[in-house]
Amino acid sequence: MIEQSDIVELPAIPADAPEWVRALPSNGRFVDRTKLYDITGHILFDSLLNSNGIRHFFYFMNNEQNAQRAQRAFNGILTTPLSPSHENPLDNDDLEVRVAFHLGEGICGHKGIVHGGLTATMLDEVSGAAAFSCVGPCFTANLNIDYLRPLMTPAWILVRAHVDRHEGRKVYIHGTVENGEGVVYAKSVGLFIKPKVPVKDHVEQSQTKA
Repeated sequence: MIEQSDIVELPAIPADAPEWVRALPSNGRFVDRTKLYDITGHILFDSLLNSNGIRHFFYFMNNEQNAQRAQRAFNGILTTPLSPSHENPLDNDDLEVRVAFHLGEGICGHKGIVHGGLTATMLDEVSGAAAFSCVGPCFTANLNIDYLRPLMTPAWILVRAHVDRHEGRKVYIHGTVENGEGVVYAKSVGLFIKPKVPVKDHVEQSQTKA
């Protein structure tokens, strides 16, 4: 049984955030990423999370069942991927991760416009979280992005990703970058693969060779 305090301590959402951001807690289940795994060296927490970069971000999943599945996945104890024979089968469309990002002004390419590389990073991060929740720790194999319109800063944006389908160790994820009110800035389709050798073992082997 997962302790409720492990994944539901929702930090205060700024009072000046858009209504759709403040409504997220009533439409989903907050997940505290800092308590799921060691975030040391993580690009969002160690590099981008600051007043001039990504000011805030809040992770949500659709429901309690999916949040607990994510907890098991990030802890490396998810033994069964989603399948029709799963004890508590989940509909792929229901396995969605939604993240509200508050973007500052220091993440641009063209002045005042979010760098396309950051858009890709956010899509990769959120799509990866959805893939993790399906099969456990995995790697990005391919990420195709369609950039539809410029994303201006500063801004609150919503990045959504859901499992389209999975085939064994492969998971196909569809993602979007939106303004929370229906305007879409970018779309992505990604392939994520669960390695035959656990991710932790890859890291340990690399450190041993070094």
